[in-house]
Amino acid sequence: MKRKLLVKLLLLLCVFGYQNADAQIFKKKKKNTEQEANKPSKDKIQPYNKVITKDAKSDAGLFTTHVVDENHYFEIPDSLFNKEMLMVSRISKTASGIGFGGGKINTQVLRWEKKDKKVLLRVVSHDVVAADSLPVHEAVVNSNFEPVLFSFDIKAIQKDSINPTTVIEVNDIFTKDTKAFGMPDRYRKRYKVSRLDEGRGYIESIKSYPLNVEVRHVKTYLASNPPSNSTLGSISVEINNSMVLLPEEPMKRRYFDERVGWFARGQVDYGLDAQESKTIKFLDRWRLEVKDEDIEKFKNGELVEPKKQIVYYVDRATPRKWVPFIKQGIEDWQTAFEAAGFKNAIIAKEPPTVEEDPEWSPEDVRYSVVRYLASPIPNANGPHVSDPRSGEILESDINWYHNVMTLLRNWYFVQTAAINPAARGVSFDDEVMGRLIRFVSSHEVGHTLGLPHNMGSSVAYPVDSLRSKTFTKKYGTAPSIMDYARFNYIAQPGDEGVALMPDIGVYDKYAIQWG
Repeated sequence: MKRKLLVKLLLLLCVFGYQNADAQIFKKKKKNTEQEANKPSKDKIQPYNKVITKDAKSDAGLFTTHVVDENHYFEIPDSLFNKEMLMVSRISKTASGIGFGGGKINTQVLRWEKKDKKVLLRVVSHDVVAADSLPVHEAVVNSNFEPVLFSFDIKAIQKDSINPTTVIEVNDIFTKDTKAFGMPDRYRKRYKVSRLDEGRGYIESIKSYPLNVEVRHVKTYLASNPPSNSTLGSISVEINNSMVLLPEEPMKRRYFDERVGWFARGQVDYGLDAQESKTIKFLDRWRLEVKDEDIEKFKNGELVEPKKQIVYYVDRATPRKWVPFIKQGIEDWQTAFEAAGFKNAIIAKEPPTVEEDPEWSPEDVRYSVVRYLASPIPNANGPHVSDPRSGEILESDINWYHNVMTLLRNWYFVQTAAINPAARGVSFDDEVMGRLIRFVSSHEVGHTLGLPHNMGSSVAYPVDSLRSKTFTKKYGTAPSIMDYARFNYIAQPGDEGVALMPDIGVYDKYAIQWG
């Protein structure tokens, strides 16, 4: 009897245990189902508030950018799809031996395109063209298909009746090995880079401005031949990608004429009224336009200020005693623009301090900057960035290497010391070195304005004229500061008051007026 009761009790316990376990499994399954339902799907477009949550850190500008946890998002206005943007990539911070902070590594025209549930980032070329009103335009398009640089899933859509927007996550394009956004091939080959180590990379910052978006990100590459710290076997760099919206209306072109020296770009045009395709060339130049209210004054020969001035900033890193001389070298070009009818067309400024404007950055494509580089290279150079559709110079940065002063001292000593006591010391007075710096500043600014070297200008002046005080005072030592004439080594002892340094010359004024 007792045995039967014990068996029945065990059976009851088993039944209750099974039912309880079954209930727990059901609850667990139900809980998991609810969690899956609340979890955002990677493949589906989510409600805006589920992606851009109340915890998002947002920055409004050309795109509105957001950070949610560690995810970075671009919120792109639909009105900007199919608009062309120029991307300028620079190394903002670098390991020793790999160039210098601020060096440009890539320029690319891009277009954002919305297609189904994707956003495509395409690379645009303007090398081959034809007017879209011509039948041949279709053939040109078919032969120049725009490659897709990256594809993004659409995460959310803001269905605003006035300005709808589309949200994409952009972590991958900046943290993975997208070559257009990273280290260029020439560095990869030189340092024998094998791959990107994604675990040692991150997005430093994304900032949005009215016409551009600035992204800073750190990348670490495994390399068997790094330029420094060879035992590490890797290279880390910080890269800045500037994406700037190109002007809605391209600047009117000025076509190239080989009789006047200008940097120019070419396009193969199949739409010309000719029996062959032709390469056309047009100048790289700044857009200087007369204000509407000053047109009559301009026509009457009065000097007027342009709608938008050319502004150069002198890097915060520049030693303070050289800043005034670099600024003078920039503004020396005002006389050339006056010959073209503009006053105060080009000005030099010092950037705001970090306290005045913490957002200001020399990598920002809106600013032209004389970048001071801690380098033993005895040189300086003046590249520029221009709109490939029109040649309009959008921005330029002069790379100023610290040891250019060594080169200037050596040149000035060798070429002028015979008649110039100020050039006979081992080191020069600050005022003398400052004047030499001003000369180099003017020369490099000339490049950023669109002028190449003019190696032939100096042959225009008779040799004996370079020994004349009155001639050199009126015409300078060469017709162009873009010549490599350097200093007046023709002058001899006894040639009192003769000019020794070049200035903006008669050719420079003519070239600016023509261009």
